Amino acid sequence: MATDIAGTIRDVRSRIASGDLPADSRRALLQDVKELQYELETPRETCIRYRYSVCALLDFSFSTYCIRKIMLTKGLATQGLDLTISYIFYQIRLFDVLVKRAKSPISTDDLANETNTDPILLGRLLRYAASSGFVKQSSEDTWTASRATHSLVIPSSEANIEQAFIDGLPLYVDLPRFLVQNSYQNPTDSRNTVHSLTYNTPLDHFDWMKGNPEHYAALNKYMAANRMTKTGINAFPFEEKVPSLFESESPETALFVDVGGGRGQMCRAFRAKHPDLPGRVILQDLQLIIAEAPSVDGIEAMAHDFFHQQPIQGAKIYFLRHVLHDWPDAKAEAILKRLVEAMDKDSVILIDEKVLPDVGASNSAAGLDLLMMCTFAASERSERAWKGLLGKVGLKVEYSVRYNEEEGDVIMMVLPEE
Repeated sequence: MATDIAGTIRDVRSRIASGDLPADSRRALLQDVKELQYELETPRETCIRYRYSVCALLDFSFSTYCIRKIMLTKGLATQGLDLTISYIFYQIRLFDVLVKRAKSPISTDDLANETNTDPILLGRLLRYAASSGFVKQSSEDTWTASRATHSLVIPSSEANIEQAFIDGLPLYVDLPRFLVQNSYQNPTDSRNTVHSLTYNTPLDHFDWMKGNPEHYAALNKYMAANRMTKTGINAFPFEEKVPSLFESESPETALFVDVGGGRGQMCRAFRAKHPDLPGRVILQDLQLIIAEAPSVDGIEAMAHDFFHQQPIQGAKIYFLRHVLHDWPDAKAEAILKRLVEAMDKDSVILIDEKVLPDVGASNSAAGLDLLMMCTFAASERSERAWKGLLGKVGLKVEYSVRYNEEEGDVIMMVLPEE
């Protein structure tokens, strides 16, 4: 079957190259290819496609930038419409309505009634949405859920789209101006970022977020949703690689310290995998995050700033998930140094992050790298970059598991260099 498909693709490419493809056939084929893409995509891939639907702006002149900024922020340019309309549909719960009534087409008037919107306006939005595949038009005035609709109704998709619209879109619009002002140099200062320019603030993103509740809520919703996806906790062979974890019988032994662990999803995952291990499982984050974390038996919540001295000395595991990609190298080094200071001979650091391939990074990983750049002057790192960062603080990767090939997610066991 794969051979037949490859042969068909070669034939189509040959006809395109030779010009032997009538205009109407070309348009029909293009539509078929788009629909095939929607059918082939996983829900995660659909979400990512809309999340990073704002294309790069190629003309960096200031006058063009001003025109394009108006177009993008008002949702009038195709580059931002997929993301913008997806966000609008979440606000009016249109995806929910379409999925709930997926068995038969729904008229524009019925949808407008259920979403409390003007039917003329909604019809215009739906017309564009159908052209991009995230709803399906059944007839002149009726609509149904497409495969993409079912992908976008998932709560993690909503969290991704909401965060991308609220936090990402304004930064992508300002990226050209930032690059001009900084002579196209790679950002490395967390207080001089696209985010700093967009919001005219001297604060880094995390400090700024404390006074901006809408952005804070969107980020936390996004982080919580993404922490619920695949994690290296379930892929890592604890018994083989950290045998000392299973040797202590003292309830006072610090087993697992989740540094910058948000609301504790990874602590809960670790406890679920090893429910009978005696010892402490500790969630650490800033006080405002810890205050929102649910109370769970067997997990201690501790307010801690990871730039300060680590209060839990000699833990078996210090765990970092999606922490270091938020910080440029100098700050990431400072975080790691605090953990190195706290380690004893049986301690390990587990780092759960993306490791970008040298060739062929996924759209989601490459897009997230640019979001980290715009927001934090940080990055998603390649294997070489990780080796360089860890080496600066006397660490090395002793063992790693790539547990999500498509996304480039890897859990690394890190130890001091000998």
